[in-house]
Amino acid sequence: MKQLTFPIISLITDSLVYKNRDKMINNISEATSYGINMIQIREKYLSNENKKKLIQRIKLTANNKTIIMINDDYELCKIGNLDGVHLPEKKIHNVKKIKSMLNDGQFIGCSIHSMQSAILAEKLGANYLQFGSVFTTKSHPTIKPLGIKELKKITSKVKIPIVAVGGINEKNCLIPLKNGAKGIASIRSFSDQELSKKILAKLNDGEILC
Repeated sequence: MKQLTFPIISLITDSLVYKNRDKMINNISEATSYGINMIQIREKYLSNENKKKLIQRIKLTANNKTIIMINDDYELCKIGNLDGVHLPEKKIHNVKKIKSMLNDGQFIGCSIHSMQSAILAEKLGANYLQFGSVFTTKSHPTIKPLGIKELKKITSKVKIPIVAVGGINEKNCLIPLKNGAKGIASIRSFSDQELSKKILAKLNDGEILC
């Protein structure tokens, strides 16, 4: 049975960012070898058949200890024998239902963007929350981030782990962890092997070890 290990360092997949699925698989193999301990399969534009193929490739290439979650799809979680389901905030009310369908060793995560949602998701049985955007992102540079202050407020009110997402890079990756977060997640930063290594090195240098 896999366990959540801290800090959670989550690589979120997006084939559109990589543009080449083989490149993404190679990057996942490298990333899990040097410290990424969660993969969140988030593929909005792939067909179910292509998602199934991707799941199998990720399972074959990832470190056996790496937790593999899939966004918003219990059936693919079951078919692929994955470690759990990650729900968007708009489906927060499904947390309790999905958790009841999962095995004891599987996880349910939920994206949240407010204190109210964080408290509700915890009450419904989520194992961890993903909060963001904490920093300005390259994909949405004009959108004001929710910020570290809000992250700190939420982490002081809920007991389950919170993973910070949005605009994470090698310069700011320690800030969420020093303000209550139990992990960080990224699509773009962890799509770059050199940047991933810099982030992991900084975490280690900051004595926030995997």
